Amino acid sequence: MGKEQAKTRRTRSVVKAAKAAKSVPPRKPGRPSAAGNIDLRERVLDTAIALFAERGIAATPLRAIAQGARVTPALLHYYFRSRDRLVETLLAERVAPFVATSATPLLKPLPSPRATLRLFLETHMRNLAAHPWMPRLMAREVLSEGGSLREQMQMQFSAVLSPKILMLIAAAQRAGEIRRDLDPMLIGLSLISLAVFPFAAAPVWRGVMKHAQLPTPSDEDLIRHTLALFDSALEKPDAKSKR
Repeated sequence: MGKEQAKTRRTRSVVKAAKAAKSVPPRKPGRPSAAGNIDLRERVLDTAIALFAERGIAATPLRAIAQGARVTPALLHYYFRSRDRLVETLLAERVAPFVATSATPLLKPLPSPRATLRLFLETHMRNLAAHPWMPRLMAREVLSEGGSLREQMQMQFSAVLSPKILMLIAAAQRAGEIRRDLDPMLIGLSLISLAVFPFAAAPVWRGVMKHAQLPTPSDEDLIRHTLALFDSALEKPDAKSKR
């Protein structure tokens, strides 16, 4: 490469960096304050997980995250070094707390296994409603073939939630609180599907309802509807016949 070409490339890089810097709010000279660091870092994490859920991890370059968070690519690299490191941080600081919140009823069960299952279902759905990125991230990066988070998310969910849910279902069946003619594994699968699918598919079905000019159920409507299905579907057959 000739000297003139190299000089031109350096000039373009400087101009490009200057334009990127304009998008970042100016700050005082010197190292940012601790509070400022925390705020910027949280903003980057919020932006990253929203974009990963919307576009997928592989289709989201770090530059897009920096632009969405209104920081420079250099600052993003300073905090996380690489996209892999950023993903690891999101798993630790966003996904793990989400799982912990949903698992709370399972770790502190009520005297009734059925009541604990019902509380878990409600807690998980409220957690999903508060974090709409989670079901979409699962659909893209866990359920889709080749999803980059399948192994990690399976470990997060399977290790914490699945065994406890199955034990509660079996305990509720032994106690005669729910019907015994259904497979515990399939009951668990149905419960998770009832909780997750409405939120994962929300952009589609809400768009259809809006196009058809139909009233769109709120998150609270979804939760109430799902809990009603839980109460009805798991009720013992003899209890239904006595109505």
